[in-house]
Amino acid sequence: MSEISGEPVRPGSLTLEQARKAVDAMVEYATETKSGRGMAFAVVDDCGVLMYFARMPQASLVNRQMAEYKAWSAIAFKRDTRATRDLLTKMGLKAADFCEPDRLTLIPGGNLIRTKEGYTVGAVGTSGRHEDEDEEVALVGVKAYQQS
Repeated sequence: MSEISGEPVRPGSLTLEQARKAVDAMVEYATETKSGRGMAFAVVDDCGVLMYFARMPQASLVNRQMAEYKAWSAIAFKRDTRATRDLLTKMGLKAADFCEPDRLTLIPGGNLIRTKEGYTVGAVGTSGRHEDEDEEVALVGVKAYQQS
């Protein structure tokens, strides 16, 4: 698959092909580990804009929204959603204390995608299982990016 023509991609940007590979890896892993359990998978760029999305047939509307919100939330705080939840809990804060509280989620399963140099280029989000399993699947997407 080739990139959509337009502005040149700056070095370190997440490409559509990399986003697709991350989602493909997450779908494959989710299917292998617990087929029949629906999940949704989202990849956003470094501005939180949705780049690539997939939903298994059994996934609900809530799963679709949560996958994108988890990825967006990771970008919003420039940290994985579990780490954000832990930090805000320690500080006595909650999602409602911030702008866009309807979109912000602190549920694990939103993980940053970083270059080898440590620059954040995007995030993945997953939803459909227990938060620990969502995070496990999201990390498969991060690893797929790192190997591309």
